[in-house]
Amino acid sequence: MNPVPLTLPVRAADAAALADLVLQVTGRGPLTDAARHQLAARLGSVSMASFTVRPWSLTADPSAPQTFYVAVDAREPWLLHIAPESSPASGLFPKPTLIGRMRTPFGAEVVVNAVPFGPTNIDAIATYAERLDRGIQPRPQGNQALLLAAVQQPDAAFVQFRAALRKYCLNVAAFELDAGPELTWAAARNGWREGYSVLGVTRLAAVDLAAALSARKESRLVDINLQLPGQGPSTAEEIRVALRRLRDDDVAVQAVTVRLAATPGPEVREMQEMARQFGALIRIEGSPEHTDDWLAALGAAAAGRLYYRMHPEQPVERIAEIAGFLRG
Repeated sequence: MNPVPLTLPVRAADAAALADLVLQVTGRGPLTDAARHQLAARLGSVSMASFTVRPWSLTADPSAPQTFYVAVDAREPWLLHIAPESSPASGLFPKPTLIGRMRTPFGAEVVVNAVPFGPTNIDAIATYAERLDRGIQPRPQGNQALLLAAVQQPDAAFVQFRAALRKYCLNVAAFELDAGPELTWAAARNGWREGYSVLGVTRLAAVDLAAALSARKESRLVDINLQLPGQGPSTAEEIRVALRRLRDDDVAVQAVTVRLAATPGPEVREMQEMARQFGALIRIEGSPEHTDDWLAALGAAAAGRLYYRMHPEQPVERIAEIAGFLRG
């Protein structure tokens, strides 16, 4: 454990208040999503001026269920370790900063430590994902009906994905960016355990049939994005020919990238229906020129079954709103 610095990263009183609230919502049983919901709902009633809590990050140590970790934002991002005062020191994160051994407002004796937990704290991020909460790791999403792939700002994207989940009961989370520590860090801070795909890890791009065959030989544990060749708007017949050839070779494609006319019309439904017969979604490249009306027309034409890749110039903060238009 590091020596106590002259200036703590968070106020001890605030840490005690958070620890008390965590112990109240978790009780003595296993940690559940209901407890995280309660924590998020009750944070507004407790004053913690020195940091902002990321309530969905709350997780328990698998080897010590009454020991908890929760991400907070102070001047820098931290991971707070909250444990009964009598608990042995955790070996997961070496040399944490001791915030204090304290008694919470309701009388529980706890020890609170802080671990640096920013996007550059690679070892801490890896420990969280591999030994503390493996549920935040990406995984293939197979037959998910609607996916929005973010291409930047994963921390903000997860906030939007949760908003879409809460408002529409839809998990639309996907990423087409480097699957580096920043993405894992964002998933941890936002406590995203609902599943998300990542290009290059759980989803492979294939520019033609030969590339799709090669991708399937590489792994059957990934989804495949197939790019249809050619110029001009795609057709349902092109999808049928390509996906049938691949099916004959025992290759399943989860998304097929299509080219659309300027205005989504009946051909979108035809392509979506054809792709659906092969267990796939049509994949659309986003554009900053896609208006709300255009997105709503696309969602209606595709009956809410599609994979939409965000354009870098489309604000991440619009993901939940765009999900609302695309859900059909």
